[in-house]
Amino acid sequence: MNKHNNSIPKILSQLFGTKFFFILSLGVSIFFTSCNESSVVGLDVQPENDLLNVSFEDTTSIYTRTVKGDSLITDETLISNGNGLIGKYADPVFGSATASIYTQLRLPTNIVAGSFGTAPVCDSIILSLVYEGTAYGKKDKKEQKLNVFQLSESMSTSLTYYSNSTLSKNTTDLTAADGYIFKPRTGSSTSDSVTVLGVKLKPQLRAPLDNTFGQLLLNNQGTGNIATNTDFQNFFKGMYITTENTSTLPGEGNILHFKFGESKITLYYHNSTTDSLKYDFSLGSVARFNHFEHDFTGANTDLTNQFSTPSQTQNNTVYVQSMAGAKTKIEFPYLMNWIKEGMIGVNKAELVISVDTTVSTYMLDTFAAPAALILFGINDDGTTYAIPDAFEGATYFGGTLNAGTVQYRFNIARYIQQILDGDRNNNGLYILASNGAVFGNRAVISGGPSTSARPMKLNITFTKLH
Repeated sequence: MNKHNNSIPKILSQLFGTKFFFILSLGVSIFFTSCNESSVVGLDVQPENDLLNVSFEDTTSIYTRTVKGDSLITDETLISNGNGLIGKYADPVFGSATASIYTQLRLPTNIVAGSFGTAPVCDSIILSLVYEGTAYGKKDKKEQKLNVFQLSESMSTSLTYYSNSTLSKNTTDLTAADGYIFKPRTGSSTSDSVTVLGVKLKPQLRAPLDNTFGQLLLNNQGTGNIATNTDFQNFFKGMYITTENTSTLPGEGNILHFKFGESKITLYYHNSTTDSLKYDFSLGSVARFNHFEHDFTGANTDLTNQFSTPSQTQNNTVYVQSMAGAKTKIEFPYLMNWIKEGMIGVNKAELVISVDTTVSTYMLDTFAAPAALILFGINDDGTTYAIPDAFEGATYFGGTLNAGTVQYRFNIARYIQQILDGDRNNNGLYILASNGAVFGNRAVISGGPSTSARPMKLNITFTKLH
């Protein structure tokens, strides 16, 4: 298994989960109970007769550059609702992105000699993945090729798995035809149930697996290999489910969301006395994790050039991609110039980030921007931290997409004040897609230069301190 060996701390991955702002809100209730928006940094330290001496500037220089994303925690501890991502899309800006799943199976009941009857025969074995309904990518869905491989390396809920983790697996495809071709059902189509043997079931992808695999499971009743769940997971260590072998043209494909807590493998069989029997192997309450792959071979040359530039530069356009694809580093190299003539109290510091809507080839109508972005500060050693403004809560901190202006706005007054006061080094910030471990969105955003289509801005409202 690949180890997570970059310098980004574990919290960076964990904060992409849906619990992020809940944690921050709890923090503010404990640490900032005396704060409100009328006591923003600067105003509460200023004499009353100076409160009208407030200035505004939006000329702070901002340097912007895109760097590759860091791996994210994507195991069952993060995806607590059981949802997982599978799919592939080809983006003319970002190249291809693929989401796959490593997962265990679970026995709902113990299997002993005679559980499947005498001389059981596999009639069929079906992998059913229940659609959650969310999909990312083109509205007109393209067929994808699903492959399923048996793992040769064990999984455990006691281990932490990242988006770049891998496990060894067999090369033989478990699908019945060395790859199952399916057309994704998403949006309104997932409201339609499917009927199996006269029973209506939730919308799901049903992929036939090789009967040889089903017969192997039947033949092991009474051997001890599948007597208990522990025995079974030692015998059959798990599966790698992927559509990485799908061929896509630029602008095609989707990342699909499935409810793994409700998904399963169903073994249909008969024995010497009874027809039409079945047994379900569950995909819920097991170790699993998403694995993400990005191939930037066909990506925008501006993006790949920024990846290969080791030092901070100015760029008119920068990029953010979920699934550990890309993030943007921003710096304020001349920020300390604000206190050359004396200290200031920062009343508000609003960072305005605009999606570049001016270039049609960015295909924002196909590959929607994230519903929210998130900012992290950068330590001297390159690790990251949650900036103090984040603990004020989502309403204060911001970061959600305004659909009208197609902008994200953050209030980072406390962060800026700490730098000006000398309490924190000016190492810059990272912009990432919020919930990047559980969604596939990406965004093309305007950089800091004035020549950008919609330049990034830091709007500072401040008061000079005497």
